[in-house]
Amino acid sequence: MKKHLIVLMSLFTSVSLFSQVGINTENPQKTLHVNGDLQLTKEFNVGGNASTQGSPGVSGQVLVSKGANSAPEWKTLSIPTLPDLATGTVISIDGQLMIAQEITLQMTADYTNAGASSGPGVAIGNLNNEIIDNENTYLGTTTSNSFKVNNDGIYHVNMNMQISTTNNTSPVIGVWDNTVGNWVARVSDQFVAATGGYQTFTLITAIPMLASHTYSFRFLNTTSVTIKHLSSGFTGSGPVSQVTLKRLR
Repeated sequence: MKKHLIVLMSLFTSVSLFSQVGINTENPQKTLHVNGDLQLTKEFNVGGNASTQGSPGVSGQVLVSKGANSAPEWKTLSIPTLPDLATGTVISIDGQLMIAQEITLQMTADYTNAGASSGPGVAIGNLNNEIIDNENTYLGTTTSNSFKVNNDGIYHVNMNMQISTTNNTSPVIGVWDNTVGNWVARVSDQFVAATGGYQTFTLITAIPMLASHTYSFRFLNTTSVTIKHLSSGFTGSGPVSQVTLKRLR
């Protein structure tokens, strides 16, 4: 009996000294080394110590590694809840994923206006082929347009307009802030094509915009301007005037 007791004590002492247990392996590499499948039917606790229970996390969290010699941590993934058939670019703002507000428009017909010499210019009409308006804030008619942004932020603006007007005038295209009455983005160039010809004006920029304001896409020129709907030729035709607004951050 004494002999058996000594052998049993020796076994427990050996396990205590090495502090490593192997399942299906004779050479455990960690405190517990399982060579095979693992099935859990209840909670999995992370962290804790001899007097404090580890955390089981909360529903929906995932276990994230913090590298060697550090306990992993439960983390909540930032997964946006998107509406059905949501369309747009996924961006991250302050660690939150979301679909960026975007408005992309093309002309449905040429737009001609007598022009204006100063001030707010003229809101572009016929800019009502809505390729995308994923937050439904744009309103376009045959004679005007307006839109809002749903969040304060920085927005990318791209306007490409093919224009016909009087030679040696200086047309302006851009974004007008209807609320405070000033241009927030604009580009101007001298029209050098012969009268009746066409010249492309392009504005590419990024600007801060406010959810409390209303904006519009406009042009300004001292004489009559025609903005083209299509660029046509003997090989075919396609849309040529387009504007895009997209939130960056």
